Amino acid sequence: MLGWLASLPPSERDAAVEDRLGIGGPAPPDSPPGDHIVGYHASGVAPVVRMLLEVPVAADDVLVDLGSGLGKVALLSHVLTGATARGIELQPALVERARQAASRNGVDVTFTCGDVREAPLDDGTVFFLYLPFTGPVLADVLGRLRTVASRRTIVVCSLGVEVDREAPWLARRTIDSFWLTIYDSVVPGVPPRRARERSRLLGREAEAIAFERPGD
Repeated sequence: MLGWLASLPPSERDAAVEDRLGIGGPAPPDSPPGDHIVGYHASGVAPVVRMLLEVPVAADDVLVDLGSGLGKVALLSHVLTGATARGIELQPALVERARQAASRNGVDVTFTCGDVREAPLDDGTVFFLYLPFTGPVLADVLGRLRTVASRRTIVVCSLGVEVDREAPWLARRTIDSFWLTIYDSVVPGVPPRRARERSRLLGREAEAIAFERPGD
């Protein structure tokens, strides 16, 4: 997939990968998510691939997308790295489309319909969020992630929102990216994350996609 995707102009990549995964077209209408819960916005393919490279996400990781929408991040993460990936999404219509896409592509990626404040998070090693919630909902979710981080070091990746002010136990990595921020949990007594090599599935094509320049 990466070779094909890198061959496309950057302006065409998002629509192309969504069509290939079977999640193209407008998101289905659904009821308002609720107070401090943001509606569906699709993540760009470039920052998702950048995340997979920078973390790096490997086959022994469990990536959990918090507010997974149509499933683009979880599906791409599994297909490109072999990592276990799953999504949690509040809106049933989005979950159904994501499940259909996983089935159509023959991949073992699961999507749970539920509230992130209540859904199981304990297996996650890498967590992704693209501004799915704000205010007290975000604070509650970060509190749940802090509980996971008290047992093992986790990586939190966010688009469009900076979370370290709400969570001083997260240490921001220094990366040159306008949209993407990556944090490592730092909790006393918890060993640091074991070093991982980039997935062998990610090569020069992934870097070409991840480091695209606006306007290319």
